[in-house]
Amino acid sequence: MTSLLAFTIIISSGCEKTVDIDPPLNQITTSLVFSSDKLATAARSGMFSTLASISTQSQNLTTYSSLQADDLLYIATAVALQEFNNNTYTAVSTSQASIFSDWYSVIYRANAMIEGLQNTSGTTASLKTQYIAEAKLVRAYCYFHLVNTFGDVPLVLVTDPSVTAFLPKSATSIIYAQMIEDLTEAKSNLGVVYPGVTATTTSSNDRTLVNRFVATALLARVQLYTGNYAAAESNASEVIASTLYNMIPRTTMATGVFTRDNAECIWAMSPPVLYTNQYTVEASVFIPSSLTSVTTFNYRLDPRFAALFTSTDLRRTGWMSNVTLSGTTYIIPFKYKYRTQPLAVAAGISESQVVVRLAEMYLIRAEARARTGSNLSGALADLNVIQTRAAATLTTATDASSLLTAIALENRKEFFCEQAYRWYNLKRTGEADAVLGAIKSSYTPHAKLLPIPQAAIDANYNLTQNPGY
Repeated sequence: MTSLLAFTIIISSGCEKTVDIDPPLNQITTSLVFSSDKLATAARSGMFSTLASISTQSQNLTTYSSLQADDLLYIATAVALQEFNNNTYTAVSTSQASIFSDWYSVIYRANAMIEGLQNTSGTTASLKTQYIAEAKLVRAYCYFHLVNTFGDVPLVLVTDPSVTAFLPKSATSIIYAQMIEDLTEAKSNLGVVYPGVTATTTSSNDRTLVNRFVATALLARVQLYTGNYAAAESNASEVIASTLYNMIPRTTMATGVFTRDNAECIWAMSPPVLYTNQYTVEASVFIPSSLTSVTTFNYRLDPRFAALFTSTDLRRTGWMSNVTLSGTTYIIPFKYKYRTQPLAVAAGISESQVVVRLAEMYLIRAEARARTGSNLSGALADLNVIQTRAAATLTTATDASSLLTAIALENRKEFFCEQAYRWYNLKRTGEADAVLGAIKSSYTPHAKLLPIPQAAIDANYNLTQNPGY
């Protein structure tokens, strides 16, 4: 036997016994996985494809968080989605289990990449450096969502189950420190161009892969969340200054911001199932399969939210769609336009799920500048970039408090039903209880965090439940 997996079991007498089990025939040992550039590249592709394909990333991150916040309404009957809509999930709810396991499944792959590459000489040194940096970026991204969903969680940095099986929670502050360490290293070790360069090309534009500016953008986001506003401003400024990115112009904003590899996109997920697919899961979720039956409508935007937009705002006319059935008008999210592959092919358009884009960098820098008070005119200018592009009313405020209010509103308008921006921002700024308590009679403050899945607690005696559950 080349290796054995050891498991401890409890036999009928109550005594513990260690049982050695041969590895599965399809299990490739770490030394073989990273014994060549080709195999290491395949493992790295597996990490990115797993991230893109987990249901939490491909659809539920946006769907669940939008229901938890105050922009989206669920109008069908599935109990789990009603719980998110009403913020009434409990310790016996089921959806949080897949969220928890999804993020940790990707973290496991990232940790395996880091460990495998650090312990092999079979991969070219430059690729080893790049792939470790990519894995640390992916790990930081997953932990960002874990702590913003569950709060304190175990910080798993290795794959050895004898180490990881009974880890207690780590404080959110410690996990944020690890994110910053990972992203800082990734920023230092990733190249400026997107990977995929061949002998016949000088650069790649495949934005489902990551470069230095993806790490920089995520670092700006994390620093904003930890209150290091100077660092948030500095990192956002680096991305804005790059010639790789430009805001999609007003004339093509309605359809251009979410097309594959567009100039505003900093990082996107691979399409579902096949890389050649041109549609997104989000579109298939939000756009009803039929426009003639109300039973196909699962979601609608809250009319109170839609009323925040002026009639000239292109986000209202281009990123939302009105559908009238039996005299009732439903407003649905319409950032992504094509819910199936044939529809996208017929239109000649290819869309991909955007997870980081340039507009966020302008609003991060605007908020950071307003919070430090060091450059209020610059904060206003950054805010106006977003408003001008959308043909919205320009803010003219010059004091920090008014600017922060305007920036928060612009964040809500720009990023509705997009990843978890609104939900996370409500919690980050301490507004969740007041905002949601006023419109949801079932809302309670502990609902800002999901309960830890009971199965995870049952398997780990050091893991404790979140308060209120």
